[in-house]
Amino acid sequence: MEKLGKKGLALLLCAGLGASMLTGCGKKAEAAAMFTYNGEAVDNNVATFLFRLQEASFDTSYGNMFAQYYGSANVWDMDLTGQGSTYGETFKDEFKKTMEKLLVAQDHAADYKITLSDAEEKSIADAADKFIAANSEKTLEDMSATRDVVIKALEMKTIQKKVEDEVGKTADTEVSDEEAAQRKVSYISYTPTTETESESEGLSEAGTEADAQNTTEADSTVTPTASEAETAVETEKSEKTKSAASETEAKAAEASTEAATTEALAESETETESPEMQAARRKYKAMAEEELEKIKDSGREFSEYMDEVSKEKVAGVTASSMTFGKNDSYPASEIIKATNDLEDNTLVDHLVEANNNYYILYVNEKLDKDATESKKKQIIEERKQTAVDDQYTEWEKDVKFETDSDAFGKLTFDRAYTAPASADTEAAAAGTESAGTESYGTEAGAVQGTEAENGQTETAAVEAAEN
Repeated sequence: MEKLGKKGLALLLCAGLGASMLTGCGKKAEAAAMFTYNGEAVDNNVATFLFRLQEASFDTSYGNMFAQYYGSANVWDMDLTGQGSTYGETFKDEFKKTMEKLLVAQDHAADYKITLSDAEEKSIADAADKFIAANSEKTLEDMSATRDVVIKALEMKTIQKKVEDEVGKTADTEVSDEEAAQRKVSYISYTPTTETESESEGLSEAGTEADAQNTTEADSTVTPTASEAETAVETEKSEKTKSAASETEAKAAEASTEAATTEALAESETETESPEMQAARRKYKAMAEEELEKIKDSGREFSEYMDEVSKEKVAGVTASSMTFGKNDSYPASEIIKATNDLEDNTLVDHLVEANNNYYILYVNEKLDKDATESKKKQIIEERKQTAVDDQYTEWEKDVKFETDSDAFGKLTFDRAYTAPASADTEAAAAGTESAGTESYGTEAGAVQGTEAENGQTETAAVEAAEN
């Protein structure tokens, strides 16, 4: 059953495909539409439902992280990037982009002869039924979630994923070993640590364990219910392409990191390093130099020294391995440069200082085949995403997407969510994927009921399966 014809969303107005995404058909909307697309009003119920899902997904994925970092502060009211906008405003700006891309994808589905099969429609309907059954009337009311609205949202997300998959196929998938080459490097790192910091770290770990044990029943958690939509969306298997919604979460995490980094840099510029830390630096550098000379002279395997470090558990001294390429942004450039062009089983003959740490480095493999193959896949996915982003940019030139500030402004951030201790949900929507950590409904998925903290209200989340 074909969902969209060449004329795009206009055909959705009276097509009878569940709840229409757009109001119209000669009837006046009951309230001002938050969004209009090429002059047609977008159904506020569907927009509200998708907004609340995105909000819940953010809180589930990042709520605990922000709570730990910022304490009781409301992240939605905070300027995380120092650009003069609250994160709530940033989030809503990103959601507008999400909605526009969703609508544009529907408009171009017919270009790729994209349809939803009867089996897919049934699976989507089953997922919607489970969603409705899993949540209270209050939850559904808060989300503007009728059965038809949920079905329409899942249909549109599924179509969008199919469109993006087709666009992604235009990307170049040929990646050479040289371009993707990844080396495997083992290391022993020495992070200068004062006695005060060591004691503080021990107390922090003890406190964290106690907090985990004292979690009260008053904290609401997600209670998952099993989805039966396992046969939905039987498209050709494709790698992930990042959804616009996932960009929102990624930018949130990036904003948090940037804020923390800015704060740390400001502190380092205004505070002189203590004599205690200066002494710690000299001590740890000497420890690292002594260990390096011992490794050079012994002829023992580097892994044996790594095992000893793990067993001794000296504060600030750790051992591990990593893979990276010569053009990667991680790890530090000093580490990448020091290991360039070295052959397998080669010890770097000098101590490497990076990010205020001291490193003993050992090249295990000049070309790690598994890591290189993974890098190839990553490069291909990045190319696909670039193709998708570029195509959206081209399509959006011919689109008139408008927002009613007053109507959209009525969507406020008055909910707080807690992530589940364990989510034993069944995989759904076989054959398609949601990108990144933004896992709400790119297609029919596992259904979860979610209660807001402090008993304020309830909402729910639809999670797409990842294959």
